[in-house]
Amino acid sequence: MSLTLKDVEDQQLSPMMEHYVSEKRKRPDCILFYRLGDFFELFFDDALLASRELELTLTHRDCGLSERAPMCGVPHHAATHYINRLAAKGYKVAICDQVEDASQAKGLVKREVVRIVTPGTITDASALDEKKYAYIASIYQAGNVFGLAACDVTSGHFETTALMSEAANKRLIDELSRLNPQELLVNTGCADNPAFRLWLNENRIVVTLREDSYFNLMDLNGDLLKYGEKDYLWPNASAGLLRYIAENHLQIPLNIGKIYPYKQQDYMLLDQAARRNLELTETIRDHSHKGSLLEIMDRTKTSMGSRLLRSWLEQPLLNLSEIEARYDSVGNFIDEFMIRENCREMLTGLYDLERLSGRIGLGTINARDLISLKIILIKIPPLIESLSRLKAENLINLVSALDPHEDLFRLLEEALVEDPPITIKEGGIIKDGFNEEVDNYRDISERGQDWLLEYERKEREETGIKNLRVRYNRVFGYFIEVTKSNLSLVPDRYIRKQTLTNAERYITEELKEREDKLLGAKQKLIDLEYELFLKIRDQIQQMLPTLQSTARALAGLDVYSALADLAEREDYCRPQLRDDDCLIISQGKHPVITKTLPKGSFVPNDLMLNTQERRCMVLTGPNMSGKSTYMRQNALIVLMAQMGSYVPAQSASIGLVDRIFTRVGAADDIGAGKSTFMVEMIEVANIMSQATPSSLLLLDEVGRGTSTYDGLAIAWAVLEHIADKSYLGSRTLFATHYHELTDLADIKEGIFNCHIAVSEQDNEIIFLHKIFPGGTDDSYGIDVAKLAGVPISVVNRARELVMQLEADNKGKRLIMRKGSKPQKDQIDIFSTARSVHEADKLIEEIETIDVDQLRPIDALSKIIDLKELAQKMRNKEKQ
Repeated sequence: MSLTLKDVEDQQLSPMMEHYVSEKRKRPDCILFYRLGDFFELFFDDALLASRELELTLTHRDCGLSERAPMCGVPHHAATHYINRLAAKGYKVAICDQVEDASQAKGLVKREVVRIVTPGTITDASALDEKKYAYIASIYQAGNVFGLAACDVTSGHFETTALMSEAANKRLIDELSRLNPQELLVNTGCADNPAFRLWLNENRIVVTLREDSYFNLMDLNGDLLKYGEKDYLWPNASAGLLRYIAENHLQIPLNIGKIYPYKQQDYMLLDQAARRNLELTETIRDHSHKGSLLEIMDRTKTSMGSRLLRSWLEQPLLNLSEIEARYDSVGNFIDEFMIRENCREMLTGLYDLERLSGRIGLGTINARDLISLKIILIKIPPLIESLSRLKAENLINLVSALDPHEDLFRLLEEALVEDPPITIKEGGIIKDGFNEEVDNYRDISERGQDWLLEYERKEREETGIKNLRVRYNRVFGYFIEVTKSNLSLVPDRYIRKQTLTNAERYITEELKEREDKLLGAKQKLIDLEYELFLKIRDQIQQMLPTLQSTARALAGLDVYSALADLAEREDYCRPQLRDDDCLIISQGKHPVITKTLPKGSFVPNDLMLNTQERRCMVLTGPNMSGKSTYMRQNALIVLMAQMGSYVPAQSASIGLVDRIFTRVGAADDIGAGKSTFMVEMIEVANIMSQATPSSLLLLDEVGRGTSTYDGLAIAWAVLEHIADKSYLGSRTLFATHYHELTDLADIKEGIFNCHIAVSEQDNEIIFLHKIFPGGTDDSYGIDVAKLAGVPISVVNRARELVMQLEADNKGKRLIMRKGSKPQKDQIDIFSTARSVHEADKLIEEIETIDVDQLRPIDALSKIIDLKELAQKMRNKEKQ
C-alpha cells in the first residue's frame, strides 16, 4: 500500500518535502504541481491520482521517512498540457513554481504557488473553443432572489443579473443553460435549492461552495461594483466571483475592467427546452455544431466575431429600435458590396484581439503574441479609411471605436524582432538599435564567438592537433577537447578538466578569462532583454481599455458584414417589425434544412397569426410531411429577426415575441424517475404557467405518450386553455394526429385549421410539404409504414384492421357544445368513452353486492336499480 499524505509526520520529512507538504495542506482541494529543476513533480495522493488520470509512470522518492513517497512528474515545458487535461476532468491544480534563480539560491530554492487553474479559469488558448466564451459563474441566493454573475477570464467579458420574479428558480436554470459555465461558485443558500440541485444532477459541472460572507461587497479593482441598484443581489454574486478569480490568479486580471449588468426582461426568453429543440447551437441527435442554426449563420472571419454572433443568437432582443438599428447596419453592408468585401478580406485571419488583450491583462503575453498584436494594428488604419462611407449609426459608432494605437505600433516595430522565440527568458527578443546596452552586450557576445573561432585556429597551429575543438556545455562552460590519439601533443599549460572514453577535456587560463566575460555578457543580455520586455508589457497594459474597445468594434463589424453576406447570398429579406400581435410570414423557409437540400427544392410556406381570430393553428397531416419542420422554421425566423438578422422569407411582418416555448418530442428521464409522458406533461405545464399573450408556442403531438382517450382529452383541454384569451391567448402552432381537434375551429374563437397536403397516385403517396387551409382526417400512417419498408403483408393486414376499426367507431364522435369554456360545462369527446365509463360503473355496482348478506327485499330493490342504470345506458347510445 502506497504512502499517503495522512500518514506523513512533518518532523521526519526532508526540508524540500516538508515545504511540499506545507503547500499541499494549504490547498487540500488542489492537485499540487511542484517545480523541481526541469520537472513539475507530484507526490503522495496527488501522484497516485495523476498517474491514473494522466497515464504517467508512478515511481518513488526518498522523503525522510522509512517508506519512500509515491511520485510522478512531467517536463516543465509540457506542464500546461497536463494541467489543462486535469482541469478539463474537473480537478483544481495549484502550480508551485521556482521564484528565484536556482544558481543564486542559498539553501532551498524559493518556491511559491503562482497560480491555481480550475475548470472555469483555464486561459491556455489551445485548451479552449475559440468560438465560444468559457464562463465561470457565481450564484448568490437570498430567499427567492438570485444574483448571477459570469466571467470569461480569457477575454475579460463579465456580465451579471438579478433574478427576482416568481419563477426565479426556472429563470436561473434557463440562464445557466445559456451560459453553459465550466465551473460554478455558489453560496450555501443556493446549494440547498432543490431546483438547482436537480439541474446539477443533469449537468456535470464543478461546484465550489462558499459561505455567504465570502460574497460580501468589497472595493475590488477600483469601482467595479458601482453599476445597478442597491437592492439587487448581482453585486454580491459579482464580488464573490471576483474574489474567487483573484485567489486563483493571485490578483484580479487587468483585462476585467468593467461589469455589464443586464435585465432578463430586455431579451427574448428561451428556456432549456427551446434551445435544445430549435437546435440553435448544436443538434439534438449528436450534439454537433454541424447542422445547427449557428453553423449555417456563422460566416464571420474572426473568432471574436463568432463569439459575438453566438451571444446575439442566444439573446434575441425585445427593444424594437435596437433591432431596427441592427437591420440598418446589415442593410448598409448589403448596399455597399465593395466596402463589405474589403472589410471581410481585411478581417480574414485576424488574430483574436479580445483574448490577446486577455493575455496582456493576465501577464501571460509573450513576444510572439506582441508581433500578432502589431499585425492587427497594421490593418486598423486602412480599415478605418475603407469604412468611412458607411452611414448606419451602429457602424459609425463601431468605426469610431477603432483605435490604430500608432504609438504602440511604433514601439512594437522598433523594439521586437520579427520572429521572436516563444519563451521570454532566453533572449533573442529585442531588435538591434532599440537599446544601447543590449547592443553592447550583444556585440560582446557576437565578437566572443569570433574570438573562440580564432582561438581554436591558433591552438591547432601551436599544438599541431588538427582535430582540436573548443566546445561548451552548461556544466563545464568552455573547454578544449582532444582525442586520445593526440594526447602526446597536449602542452603543459592545458589544465585537465574531464576524462572521456575517447577524449580528454582541458581548459586554459586564457580560455577561462574569456569565458567569464562571454558568459557574463550573455547572461546580462538575457536579463536585460527580459527586463525591457516586461517594461513594454507594462506600457501595453495601460492601453488595455482602448485595445478591448477596438476588439469589440472589430467583432461587431465582423458580425454585421457576415450577416449581410448571409442575407445577400441566401436571398433573405429584411423583416418588418410591428408593435402589435401579428405574425405574417410569406414564403418562409427553414434556414438549416434549405441548405441541406438541392437548391430550389425546399418548399416555402406562409404563416399568418394574431391574437384575435387566428391565435392557434391546428396543423394536421401525415408523419414525414413536414409539420415539425414548418413549426420550427417559423420560430427560427422570429428568433433570427429579433437578433437583428435578415430572414429566409419573401417577406416577414413580426409583432415582437417575448418568449418562444417548444414541446416537440420527449424521451424518458430514467435517472429522475420520469417517463416520456411525464417529461411531456412537465414541459406543457411549464409552457402554460410561463407563457404570455406575446409568446410563440410550438406544441407537437401533445398527449401522444398515454392512452388514446386520455391523450386526446389532454390535448383538447390544453388547446382550449391556450386559445382562450381569458386564460392565455398566445400565438400557437399546434401539430396533432388527433383529427378530432379540428372540430374546435368551429366552436372556439381564435382556433383555425391547416393541413399539409399529400398527393395520392397509383396507391402511393407523395408529400407535397405545402400548407393549405382546413383540416384533414387521414394521417396516412399505413402509407408511411410502407415507405419505411414494413413488410407488405403487415401493411395489407393493417389496412384491413383500420377499415374494421373505422366501421366500428363510425358515428360515435361528439363535439363540444358551442360556446363552452375549459373546465365549464364540458362533455365527453367520444361517446364510446362515456359508454366505457358507465359500463365500468355498472360492473362495479354488481361486484360490490354481498349476496350472502342481502335480504330478499334488498335484492329486489338492487335489481331494479341496476335495470334502470342499464336502461339509461341503452337510451344514451341511441341518441
